[in-house]
Amino acid sequence: MFSRLQAAIPVFTEDLHVDRWVKKIFPWKMNRKRTADASLDQRECYRLDMKHLPPLDATLVSENGANIDLGILNLSAGGLCGKIATSVPLFKNQWLTVLFVLPLEEPLLMKTSACLIAIESNGHPDCRILRLQFSGGLDDQQKDLIHSYIVKKQFELIKRGRDW
Repeated sequence: MFSRLQAAIPVFTEDLHVDRWVKKIFPWKMNRKRTADASLDQRECYRLDMKHLPPLDATLVSENGANIDLGILNLSAGGLCGKIATSVPLFKNQWLTVLFVLPLEEPLLMKTSACLIAIESNGHPDCRILRLQFSGGLDDQQKDLIHSYIVKKQFELIKRGRDW
């Protein structure tokens, strides 16, 4: 209904101030055509919360060779967030090697280096939450596999939610 009214309202551009005012009030009157390219992905990283899914585990290997077990809380192609239960000396901006198995039809071992960008205590001194950002160690094919796994699991969660 409003679009019919919009076409019926004349806009006079004799007064420049009125024209600016009308453009501020009615920005859709501007003749900007924004088209989305379907081939471009708007988001670089989709994030999957592992709360309602079977747990995924990862192993962190520090520069001195220490292995740290990590329970993945959420995962994306750009990094992950996980919980450790051991008190291992870690510091922000530390580089670690991350190993985890992506449970596809054929399980795939993912190995990349990651930078530790945040350490949170989560209220417990013996349980810490780590946020890791992957480096360029993952190629585009591996990132696509992570994306497809995430989208597949998100659809499974949606279907499960409808079955309740």
